[in-house]
Amino acid sequence: MSGSDETPSDATESPATDETGPVEPTAGSESLLLTYAAPFLGVLLIAAGLPLAIVGGYVVVQDSVGLCGTPTITATPVEEDDTPPETVETIPATDLTPAERQALEEAIDSPLREGRVDGDLGNRAALLEGALVEYEGERYYVQIASRNSCLEVEPLLFPIGAIAILVGIVGVLTPPIYRRMAGFEERMDRERRD
Repeated sequence: MSGSDETPSDATESPATDETGPVEPTAGSESLLLTYAAPFLGVLLIAAGLPLAIVGGYVVVQDSVGLCGTPTITATPVEEDDTPPETVETIPATDLTPAERQALEEAIDSPLREGRVDGDLGNRAALLEGALVEYEGERYYVQIASRNSCLEVEPLLFPIGAIAILVGIVGVLTPPIYRRMAGFEERMDRERRD
């Protein structure tokens, strides 16, 4: 046979490696799972863990910091010649609970005409609709302005969210950690051979 009939060398064969420089893992040697899937899942876990941790943490501290549970009332003075509708209930000041009375006094003295009810809200139904309250010879239209109800979710969301964030960070950092570890392993193998 002639020299032209010789089979060409296989194009897929890798060239001889140069042993003079440090050998780092190449992109072809990395797993698709470690390169793409782990960081993608890591980002998804971080994105899901952030709101869970924030909401769960808020639920844990909302009561102790006083962010909820204390509704506010408004007290608007009613002129003597104003006739309120018959459907508006009239409540004497003596029927108010101590917390309601203190909130009413706070609202009367406040420039915003608002006061916080720190305690029992015995006339909740009437104050939700709005009621006339006679206090020290004056009439005020008193109504609950803000309920400030507490957020009710499971406090367990905070640790679940924190764990999801930590696992997500590990997933995002997997490719660079894998590259460093593979490069370190190849350098160690080369040193053992030398």
